[in-house]
Amino acid sequence: MLYCKNIKNQNIVLDLFPFEAIVVGSGSTGGMAALTLAQQGIKVLIIEAGPQITRQEAQSSEPKDTLNRISSLISKKHNNQIQHPGYWKNNPNLYANEKLYPYINPKNKPFLWTQGKQLGGRSLTWGGITLRLAPSDFNSSLDDGFGPNWPITYDDLSMHYDYIENFNGIYGKKDNIKQVPDGNYIGEISLTNSEKYFGDQIKSKLNYPFIQSRGFDRNSSVKEKDWPKSSSIGSSLKKAIETGNVQILSNHLVESFETNKETERATKVLIVNTNNGIKKELDCDLIFLCASTISTLRILLNSEKSYKSSGFIDGSGKLGKYLMDHVSISRFFSIPNSDNFSHQKNNSSTLSGAGSFFIPFGSELPNEFKVNFLRGYGIWGAIDRLGIPKFLQKSPNETIGFLISHGEVLPRVSNKVELSTKGDLWDIPIPKIEFEWSNNELNMCKHMASSMEKAIEASGGTIKNIQEIINIPFLKLLDKKSVAFSENAPPPGYYIHEVGGAPMGLNEEQSVLDKWNRLWRCKNVFVIDGACWPTSSWQSPTLTMMALSRRACLGIKKLI
Repeated sequence: MLYCKNIKNQNIVLDLFPFEAIVVGSGSTGGMAALTLAQQGIKVLIIEAGPQITRQEAQSSEPKDTLNRISSLISKKHNNQIQHPGYWKNNPNLYANEKLYPYINPKNKPFLWTQGKQLGGRSLTWGGITLRLAPSDFNSSLDDGFGPNWPITYDDLSMHYDYIENFNGIYGKKDNIKQVPDGNYIGEISLTNSEKYFGDQIKSKLNYPFIQSRGFDRNSSVKEKDWPKSSSIGSSLKKAIETGNVQILSNHLVESFETNKETERATKVLIVNTNNGIKKELDCDLIFLCASTISTLRILLNSEKSYKSSGFIDGSGKLGKYLMDHVSISRFFSIPNSDNFSHQKNNSSTLSGAGSFFIPFGSELPNEFKVNFLRGYGIWGAIDRLGIPKFLQKSPNETIGFLISHGEVLPRVSNKVELSTKGDLWDIPIPKIEFEWSNNELNMCKHMASSMEKAIEASGGTIKNIQEIINIPFLKLLDKKSVAFSENAPPPGYYIHEVGGAPMGLNEEQSVLDKWNRLWRCKNVFVIDGACWPTSSWQSPTLTMMALSRRACLGIKKLI
């Protein structure tokens, strides 16, 4: 057992065996970190802010979930997270209580932060899309001169992409498209008849690229006995625990870490029990921050010299700055049932990471529209997969689909996370997030809208808003100004792909981390979630986050 010292200098006994590494967070990156370390014989303590829950507790269940959503809307427990469409598909209990985990932002700069405070984190609500970054995504500024490049290349991550795809059993098809390099797949999940028709139309009429999406075959919203592999609990975390080298400390929030001035190494981690508020110190040899981008930045800021006398030094001045997300807009649409795709029984299927499609433009954008912005985007979509009962559809003789564009956001110093003077329930400074779209992103959104409208038109479809498609009375509870009803770009944070704030780089003057994800002035602290990204690219980021996590942890013995 390990004895820890709380803030009142009383000895508190934690039933833990000795550990060598602390992993903060248990989601996709935390699970991969724990597995990679444990496989090397390193004893790991995973600290998770939320509770451990059962598979049954995580599953969606109607009408219970609908009643919980209405209650959360009225109580403002999920005032911001309720804006995201995934909230209406998943169990709402998998979204953090915003009263317990608050943040602030300027009134004229809204930000929607989605948090998952339970073992498994946001991997329990992740859609499960696994797109690789392209080689060119690591050095985009060579083409346009804007911002930094990554200190690593595609080749540095390729073997880790391979491992993760093989380990998890990823579905997909090899399309030989440079914007999204091919991976290792165990098979394909068939497109629906209507998706095949849609793809044929946009390829033949518009010459748009069209591929089956790549990813997992299901996520935690599906009712099954076992955890899906898209969740860390059903994949990396499960295997990590089986090694016997991993233990979990749940219901504990990491506040900060302390640094020894002489050795410039972190020596202690300050944690708080979220059930009783007792704070404790843990001695540590290695720290891996995987708490999710903004939570990790909060820990780093609260541990840095500017905020804490025993903190580390950020020589770049970039910590907390250059926050990014994917800018997105979406369109729902309907296509009248016809012999074009319904001469057979339409094979309606479950929406998933692999059960969907992409129009992967990247930087190869359609030139019939004016391109007055830097970088690129892709469009995710699905048709006949929303699982809407016919009796809820306003037009049951139509097939329903959606398109969601998400594009690269440029790193800007004005988009940032700071610590507020306000504290949370445990007197930890809460994040202050300041982020707004630039003209580059707004111009990109106009291009996105034109591309989606062309694609829907080519398929014979009609754009409709969600109220025109589904007859669900409780949707009226949402404010008419809600992003759920808007055709414009939702605020930053909406797409849940936030990255940046502690970028990797080649020197201390220009980056917070070195190329191995270590703090320059605190070499035993690794940042291996989205916070380490220098640029955002356009692809769904989780696969790359896991690859970065594995790369950093696999090389740990030669770095310490």
